[in-house]
Amino acid sequence: MKKLFIVFLLASAFAIGATAQSEPFTKRTITSASVTFSGPWEVVYGPHDSLWVTESKGYKISRVSLSTSPAPVRTQLLDLTAMKANWTTGSGPQGGLMGLAIHPNLYSSDPVVRAAKPWVYIVYVFKKAVANTACNTPGNPGGCVFSTRVVRYDYHGNTLSNPTIILDNLPGSSDHNSGRLAISPVVEPGADAGHTQYRLYYSIGDMGAGQLTNTLRTNNAQNQDVTEGKILRLNTEVDGDAGADAWVPNDNPFYSGPTITAQDYVFSMGHRNPQGLVWGVVGGTPRLYSSEQSDKADDELNLIESGKNYGWDKVSGKCDGDVNGFKIGGTNVINEVTNCAGTTQPIFTMFHSNTTWPTYPTNSTASEWATIAASSVAFYGSVKIPGWQNSLLVTPLKEDKVYRFKLNSTGTAITGDSTSLFRGDGSRIRRIIVDPTNLKFYIMRDNNSIIEYTYTGAIGTLPVKLISFKGSLQNNAGALTWITAGEINSERFDIQRSLDGSNFTDIGTVKAKGNTQEETYNFSDNSASNQPATLVYYRLKMVDNDAEFTYSNVITISLLSYGGRVIVSPNPLTTQAKVTITATSEGKAEWKMLDNSGRIMMRGTEDLRTGNNQLLINTNKLSAGLYYLKVEGPGIDQQVKIQKL
Repeated sequence: MKKLFIVFLLASAFAIGATAQSEPFTKRTITSASVTFSGPWEVVYGPHDSLWVTESKGYKISRVSLSTSPAPVRTQLLDLTAMKANWTTGSGPQGGLMGLAIHPNLYSSDPVVRAAKPWVYIVYVFKKAVANTACNTPGNPGGCVFSTRVVRYDYHGNTLSNPTIILDNLPGSSDHNSGRLAISPVVEPGADAGHTQYRLYYSIGDMGAGQLTNTLRTNNAQNQDVTEGKILRLNTEVDGDAGADAWVPNDNPFYSGPTITAQDYVFSMGHRNPQGLVWGVVGGTPRLYSSEQSDKADDELNLIESGKNYGWDKVSGKCDGDVNGFKIGGTNVINEVTNCAGTTQPIFTMFHSNTTWPTYPTNSTASEWATIAASSVAFYGSVKIPGWQNSLLVTPLKEDKVYRFKLNSTGTAITGDSTSLFRGDGSRIRRIIVDPTNLKFYIMRDNNSIIEYTYTGAIGTLPVKLISFKGSLQNNAGALTWITAGEINSERFDIQRSLDGSNFTDIGTVKAKGNTQEETYNFSDNSASNQPATLVYYRLKMVDNDAEFTYSNVITISLLSYGGRVIVSPNPLTTQAKVTITATSEGKAEWKMLDNSGRIMMRGTEDLRTGNNQLLINTNKLSAGLYYLKVEGPGIDQQVKIQKL
């Protein structure tokens, strides 16, 4: 019987992974002796080109820089090891510190916007019902029971602080905690300003009820008023309602507040172990997708919609009767097709079989089951890699590869079969994410490694042709002009500025005409002449109605002709100040370094020539604190605030 079962597996494996990756990539290992983790579980692309990583075993959250020189550096932001104090090694949960999501405000280039909502959301298992008991004996009465918590933290500098508990004492288990967090890509509507906000979506599994160490645990995936086996929808901030209702969106499908019970949080139900959860925008419509581990076969890709029931534990995968006569979860299935009434089928199943399943040996192990054990899902919406736009990338725990599934034009179905990617670089794959350029992919494996893959092939373009992009300094402002031709579904242009040609920030937006043959656009950067540089870089981020985007060429505007300017770099500084003085004519300038009370700490003179002049000031003898550099000379009378570290 086992031989028959292996043949079935091989046939199924061929069906799902027949096409291999053909696109070219280079790769770089991010982890090293100085960048290490203990059971990495979640990785998120964070602000300022960084990766944020949670450790399911180590109970720490870290930020990892992505620079090539110097090498990546790991900075610990939060240590939650105290939260696993009442269990010993080997008696803990399958997933401990799990999901993490960053509020969209923290990605803003505006410090005021970032400071207003500096929020990071995490979920972790924090308590065991019976401390230090073993969780590896099948048949434990009631299963191996833990508690779970969803918390919001403030992010400032290098720390996560000021925890605010959103949901406490949720169910937890030794198995199937799921634990993925995802924030809506758009602000979702509400009855008033307080209820109109981004929403937080949280996948929580069925706790492994009915199997292994949770054989006697009741499966509640079909119980509307128990959070197990659900995707929950929460507010990212309080909405003005009282008590627990402040965190519950009033338009949730089963909301019956203001007295809050479990059903008020539920967005969808009938899930087994949805470890993958991601938003994608297809055809201008945001859609929520999950990848879900099923039982022995039929891992699922689901399109998650409000109030829908996805069938577990009455249905596994498609409603085709292939589990008739088997026990799945806590249910002995007699007729899966009958059970399917009122449920939503997956948009794709992995290792799906329409024939009678082989009889599973009593001692069959998870490694023998016809599943991939889907651990995460990412969305690729870009046209940059030809043929990839609107694809789902699914990671398996059983195989060292990633599957790519192409969505149809509306994002409601999978077209064709899968392609396998990024094969053979380690062990079980826990997570994949796409960076904002849509050219880099970060894959985290259970061997504690993170590898960066960079696409090196031909790059596709948006249906926007940029004829020209020019800039000049006019009336001390940066005057930008660009001309497009043949726009199709163009939505907007984000204008971005940089002082070094590498790190760009948004400074404004111009609405696109949408569908034109030729159009001229203008933008004025009124703060250009105030920038601490002699050369300012600009580029356009051209965005279409599907949220797809590409960048223009980079142009520069020289500020050398704008005289009477004093620039200090770096600032803050340590041992030396590099001062650039732009003069409109020749002559002698006097400079003074004043402390915060106005005392002169250093002084000197400098012979200036017309244009740029460089001055180095040794600040070794200055104590740490605030100072002011005052420069007076031909056409110059300026004072610059300096911080000495």
